[in-house]
Amino acid sequence: MRMGFSGWLATLAMLASQTACMRPAPVNVYRMGEKVQAGQLIYNVFETKWWAQIGEGQQARTPAHRFMIMHLTVVNSGAEPVSVPPFKLTDESGRTYDESMEGQGVPLWVGIIRRVKPTDTLEGNAVFDVEPKSYKLKLDDGSDSGMVVMVDLPLQFDPNADDGARPHKTGIDIFKPPAKILEPPK
Repeated sequence: MRMGFSGWLATLAMLASQTACMRPAPVNVYRMGEKVQAGQLIYNVFETKWWAQIGEGQQARTPAHRFMIMHLTVVNSGAEPVSVPPFKLTDESGRTYDESMEGQGVPLWVGIIRRVKPTDTLEGNAVFDVEPKSYKLKLDDGSDSGMVVMVDLPLQFDPNADDGARPHKTGIDIFKPPAKILEPPK
């Protein structure tokens, strides 16, 4: 049996409609400071900082590029304990970077193996060894659903630096002591 032109056209239209249904879900991109839900985990990235080393003296560890220290919280909104998946960064070209295991010595380091009980909050710092530039934090729900959300991590420069080109943190410096400690009235 021979298929005519209209038969081929109908077959092509049907195939095109099938591939159109297979588009990946759009990726939502959030800003630092916004709550981001991926499955039962709710993330909030507060700041990023750039460090040339971790530790001091003979204990100091230097990165291949720079250490990016990312301060965040992760809340388990589900009814069961859940593992927090490893953090990953992506750059503008789509290249991905894994979280560093070199976080020992970083205050509030969240570690690599993280389990959060229902309604509990994990707060601390994740570490990456990457070139200073803008990235997106790629978050998934830890399942095979394919759901992905991103948090934009822009590189910002310190306007008070001598050369005007030194990378610095974004957000509030939680490691710096307050400028003035208030005493209670006597």
